[in-house]
Order: sequence, then C-alpha cells, then structure tokens
Amino acid sequence: MAISPQQVVLGIDIGGTNMRFGLVDQAHEMYAFERVSSQEVFAGEGELTQKLAQCIRSYCARNLDGQLPRAVSIGFPSTINRERTVLLQTPNISAIPDYFPVVESLEAVLQIPVFINRDVNNLLLFDLEDLEVKTQNCVAGIYFGTGVGNAILVDGKILLGKNGVAAELGHLPVYGNKRICTCGNESCLETVVSGVALERLQQECFPQTHISCLFETHPDAPQMQAFIKGMAQAVAAEVNLLDPDCVILGGGLMQMAGFPKELLEKEVHYYARKPYPECVLDIRYSRPNQANGVAGAAIYAEKRLADKNYL
Repeated sequence: MAISPQQVVLGIDIGGTNMRFGLVDQAHEMYAFERVSSQEVFAGEGELTQKLAQCIRSYCARNLDGQLPRAVSIGFPSTINRERTVLLQTPNISAIPDYFPVVESLEAVLQIPVFINRDVNNLLLFDLEDLEVKTQNCVAGIYFGTGVGNAILVDGKILLGKNGVAAELGHLPVYGNKRICTCGNESCLETVVSGVALERLQQECFPQTHISCLFETHPDAPQMQAFIKGMAQAVAAEVNLLDPDCVILGGGLMQMAGFPKELLEKEVHYYARKPYPECVLDIRYSRPNQANGVAGAAIYAEKRLADKNYL
C-alpha cells in the first residue's frame, strides 16, 4: 500500500537498548514498524543531531521513497523542559548530553515540525485510547521497566508541573534507602523497585536463575514476595495521593513469565487508603506491544499539530 508522506507522522520511541520507528496515519493505523539498536545509532564520533537526522532519513529512504513525513515525534526516557524543546537529563543513555536543545537542532536540519515528549507520557496517551478510558478527570500510568515510569493525566491533559518534570514516582525518596540512583540522588524508589533493582536481586540471591525466569521459578521466595510488596506500595502511594479514576499498569517487569498480577493487586488493595479509594479502585493493564510508544508519540504529535498550545 502506498503511503502519502503528508498523511503520516513518524513516531519514534527511544530506549536505552532499542529505538522503534513507525509511520502512523490520522486513523492511527501504523505502517513500516522497525526496531534498531540505540547503541548503534549513538555509537562513534559525530554530533547527536546529525546521528538522529541520518537515522530518520535512512528510515524514510526505505519507507517513504526518501521523502519526509508531515512531522516527527520522539519519546525520550528523559526529563524535558516544560516547553517540550530541551532534553534536561537522560540518565540511562550517556550519549545524550544534558540540556540538549533537540527540537531546535533537528528542525533546523529536517525542516519539518519535531515534537518531543517523555516516553512514558506517550505510553499513557496510547493506553488511554487502546483501553478506551472514557473518564479522564485523573488517570495514573505506572510502568515498571528499567526504572519506574510515571505519567499522570488531569482534566484530559498530561500533568507537566512548573518545570515540566512532574510525575517522577521513581524518584521519590524512600526512608532508610541509601542507594545512589542513576539520576544522582540518594534513596530514589526505583533503586529498590525496578528492573535495575530486580537485576541486583537476581545477582545477590538467585545467581543460577536468569532474570527473565525469577517470578516463574521463585514465586514463593521471601525476596520475591517483598519485591512485589514494594511494587504495590509504590502504586498505592500514587493511588492514595491522587484518588484517580483508574490506574494503568505496564512495563517490561509485568510482562515477565509468571508475573503474579493477582498478588500485586491484592497488595495494592492492602496498602490503599480505606474505605476510599481502595473500595472503588480501578486497575487496568497496558497491552504488551513493542509499538505502543511509537503510536503514542504520533498521538502526541497529532494533538500538538491541532493545538499549538497543547503541551
């Protein structure tokens, strides 16, 4: 099927391991999904803008006969300024410098609109549509992956905060925790409940078991039970703080073999405030799909193109 460049947005989801690409039309149909190694894109000499631009042009050469789409929308695992133009910090990708003005530099090279967003915000925008969440007074998305991704929707818009860095559940300080986070702070929640924390738990307690098999192989081990309790406490903390219409849970940890969703829900209910919001708690799960962030990036671009004041 021929794709018209002016009818699609190029959505990009950048992670520490892979970058995912897809062309998304206004009906949210996706074409030409691809995945490439982030390390390959960012490796070697050269300025970051040129590396990104070359990667985008190469993709378009393969899938759009060398033409560019109506816009490019990129999700980064970063803190981003409120204006959504500058990457402030990207702890898990050392090749991306702090305070990097990616929108200005990429638009100068590509000559088309470029939009950036936190990757987790794009995931929530996708999940709202995919799960058909109708009530959007307040929705919380929590994604347990390498770190703890968090996005919050209030009155139909993503909560940004004064500086654009709201909803950092993974970086809430945990009393008594002395571990140093990749962000530079001490005691962040994601140093004890995240993929990074689970990897450390595997190395210390279950060295003979591959990390992908931990929940399936050691479901009753006290360490694994405590880890699930920690995840539940993180979810309950947000639930108690926000009293959301619903909370959406996702991320790589929850896609692992044998992950005990029933136990997690039971523990969330245990720690949630009684009687409300616990007795009406609505927990939903993000659909596992490598392309969710790509589709969410395109949805975000669509909103920006339709309303210049939307951030």
